[in-house]
Amino acid sequence: MYCYDPRSFPYYALPFQAYPHYSLYYSVGTRQSPFYYQPYYLRPFQEVNPQVFMTSAKYMQSLMKDASMLLERMADSKEFAKQLMSNAQESKQKLVEDQIKHTGIQNIPVVSYTPDGLKLVFSRDIDTMNCCNLTLTVRWM
Repeated sequence: MYCYDPRSFPYYALPFQAYPHYSLYYSVGTRQSPFYYQPYYLRPFQEVNPQVFMTSAKYMQSLMKDASMLLERMADSKEFAKQLMSNAQESKQKLVEDQIKHTGIQNIPVVSYTPDGLKLVFSRDIDTMNCCNLTLTVRWM
């Protein structure tokens, strides 16, 4: 096994990238251990900026409002539910999307379906970043 003294190497040449502000040796009782030790609690965290988090929560409220309105329509109208199910089972994607759009919701979900049910993915973007997603899976079997 090849031994070396890590104190003789610059910090960037070490195989485990020690940072210059951390000690390469720590004491165990009265002896020094030759292993690199970087305690997890010394890692710096980024400065907290709640603006994106708050904006995402605001947009998520509108997604939940639209999802709630759509679910209410599915639960209350037997005619709407029957037509939506039959169009989905017959793979009539355009008719399913049009039927969902005509419910009056602002955020139109991405719709996919299986023989077991319907999957609706509501999403919203802030500038170029996808900030929030809400996925609903409604089963009919």
